[in-house]
Amino acid sequence: MMSRAGVGFLIGLLWIAGPIEAEELTGRQVLDQVAERHEAPYEFEAQTMTLVDKKGNQEVRAVRRHARRGEDGQFKYLFVFDSPPGVKGVALLTWQHADADDDQWLYLPAQGDQLKRIAKGSKKNYFMGTDFTFEDLVSEPRDKFAFTRLADEALDGAGCFVVDVAPADPGLIKESGYQKRTVWVRQDIFFIVRTDYLDKQGKLVKRQTAGELVNAAGPTWRATTARMENFSNGHATHIRVEKRLLEESAAPEEHFQQRFLQSGQHLR
Repeated sequence: MMSRAGVGFLIGLLWIAGPIEAEELTGRQVLDQVAERHEAPYEFEAQTMTLVDKKGNQEVRAVRRHARRGEDGQFKYLFVFDSPPGVKGVALLTWQHADADDDQWLYLPAQGDQLKRIAKGSKKNYFMGTDFTFEDLVSEPRDKFAFTRLADEALDGAGCFVVDVAPADPGLIKESGYQKRTVWVRQDIFFIVRTDYLDKQGKLVKRQTAGELVNAAGPTWRATTARMENFSNGHATHIRVEKRLLEESAAPEEHFQQRFLQSGQHLR
């Protein structure tokens, strides 16, 4: 979700290949640049996740996130909760497909080695009490979306492209919980710093913001913090990245297999 790639942690000059000036970029070209610059083939993050309800009560969780791009260009993701005890060992495995629906499986320790497949119609549901839905947690096939560039804006003193992103594929339109998302992309580094989520009635229901940006490697940037605010219930999810690795050894292929979860190898 996030763009969906990595809970919105997708993130310099304005030049791209060819003589296209920034003011001539289409919405699709802006988001293509986001992906080209910031989609790392391998990634690991250790995160502290804090859930805050409308009364200010907090629950702090430790989370691991792994991502790996396959030879077909599609991504696999693994999220694992390490604490507190009530969610320890819960894991979500996602396989992205170019020409088919993504596969998602939920591992719950109480169910032994059984994995629960997330049905297509359930991907708009919220994941483990957070403010992220299952669809927020995967990258999106850009060919199945329509992009409309709006007027540029300044956000926190930085110039931003503003782009509406709406499902164009009939299946996605039916399955998604959103009418569209509006993203703010920093013009200097092509990094998404804010995403507004609008429901099927066009009402703003959530907002994700990225903070403490760091240059991870070359043109690739990352956010150290992310905040997802849910305006429908006053709840919020805060994420702080404690450790990040962009190395193949940090996201080995065996971590993205069902048997890795079923055998309990993901547990700490």
